[in-house]
Amino acid sequence: MNSWQYKTTVVVGALCLGMSLAIVVTAKKNITIQGGIQARSQQLNNSVLGPQAQQITGNILQDMAAVAAKDTKMRDLLSKHGYNIPAAPAPTSAPVKKTTAPKVQEEK
Repeated sequence: MNSWQYKTTVVVGALCLGMSLAIVVTAKKNITIQGGIQARSQQLNNSVLGPQAQQITGNILQDMAAVAAKDTKMRDLLSKHGYNIPAAPAPTSAPVKKTTAPKVQEEK
């Protein structure tokens, strides 16, 4: 192995070691940040607004689903975000009954 090959190999090895250490440090910071986010999320869910917010969200989704049954743009928007609403069934027309008007007697 030549001198330049040896030096190149040592430099590449040192870079790999440095990058590995950077990945480990970044992963530990990420875990710390995720723990903080989960604690805040849990605090919000357990707060007074948690159950109310869930109920409001459910009501909003129900209203949106009712609109989406008739509006294709709303249905597309909801399906884009994972809420699949079936299309409104085609209105079935009831058979029209023919009614006869009562006969009017003419006065003589």
